[in-house]
Amino acid sequence: MRSYDVVVVGAGPAGSAVARRARALGLTVAILDKAVFPRHKLCGALLSGRGQKAMKAVFGLEADSEHFLYSKEVAFKWDGEKLAEFTAPYELTYTYRIELDHRLLNEAIAAGAEDFQGVRVTEIDEKAGRLTLDTGDVLGFGVLIGADGAASPVARHLFGRAFDPDKIGFAFEAEVPDPCADQALMSIDFRIVDWGYGWNFPKKDTRTIGLGSIKSLDQDLMGKMKRYLELEGVADPDAVKIKGAHIPLGDYTKVPGRGNVLLAGDAAGLVDGITGEGLAYAMESGAEAAEAAAAALKAGKPANALGLYQKRIKYIHAELDKANKLRHFEYSKTFSGMFKEKLASSTTMRQSFFDLLAGEKTYADIEKRMSKQVLATIGGKMTGWPSRLAEKLRG
Repeated sequence: MRSYDVVVVGAGPAGSAVARRARALGLTVAILDKAVFPRHKLCGALLSGRGQKAMKAVFGLEADSEHFLYSKEVAFKWDGEKLAEFTAPYELTYTYRIELDHRLLNEAIAAGAEDFQGVRVTEIDEKAGRLTLDTGDVLGFGVLIGADGAASPVARHLFGRAFDPDKIGFAFEAEVPDPCADQALMSIDFRIVDWGYGWNFPKKDTRTIGLGSIKSLDQDLMGKMKRYLELEGVADPDAVKIKGAHIPLGDYTKVPGRGNVLLAGDAAGLVDGITGEGLAYAMESGAEAAEAAAAALKAGKPANALGLYQKRIKYIHAELDKANKLRHFEYSKTFSGMFKEKLASSTTMRQSFFDLLAGEKTYADIEKRMSKQVLATIGGKMTGWPSRLAEKLRG
């Protein structure tokens, strides 16, 4: 059995961030994934300003013209209707996850993380501190970190399931051949689906068009996806390849682990249900998990890793709590007319949206900009989930 201070399951941005930061802290690390990189990943792959800051802080990498397309041009839409077209206050960068994830993993490997690609975990023995791979290899760990996505096998081991089927999101996405140049227009459609949104992001060789919503709501997501493609100029939606996957949509795991087993990124549900931010939270939480692991191991108490980790990501949970509350303003029928009007005309709302993506403002800052009457009405709601789903959850 080969033993490591930290074993990371999942080699996407969260897992690579764990491995890179853990190596910087002097820990021995193994990182493993069922895929062999480069591999495709469903994601709009807009790297926000906050994501760029996280990538630089953890990996020492910055967005560059070789790997990213730059644009500030934005359109807000409402079920196909263009409400506003404007220039964003910050540069937005777009890439492909197949490239980004491979680069980040290579950084972790170059830093000394031992590479196990194309393997699956068949058994996790927390008490003994070891896991078994389908290759027959057995890896010992001081701290195990699951960064293995929304369908996380590590979360399933801990809690019996990877996510709450009533609250998980689901997304469809297609890469549409349409090469773009810098300053190409991106668009977000805030009513193409119920309690979700659609995106059309420019890339160097394609446009990434997709939509996502809460899966358990009664709506034909595939039908809406094909309609959305048509509205976005795709003459024959059946001629493009549409992929689907579960995505977290605001329902984060309140206790992201157990003892010396932690969850990071999508595996912990760390995605903003309003802005769709997930890449920044993946890298941030991965780095925080590594810091917690290092502190627990240094103290000789690996079982304390979870408590330390929860304190370190408290700021992320606080943001997601406020985002879930504010979703009533964005999605509920009560505020639908007001929200549409604000999207069309409010420079303050636009600034707030992109301030959040850039990491320049928090949701607490945004709340200060909202009227007390609106906040009181939102505060009177029981949850950040639609009423039909909330009633189901209460029952």
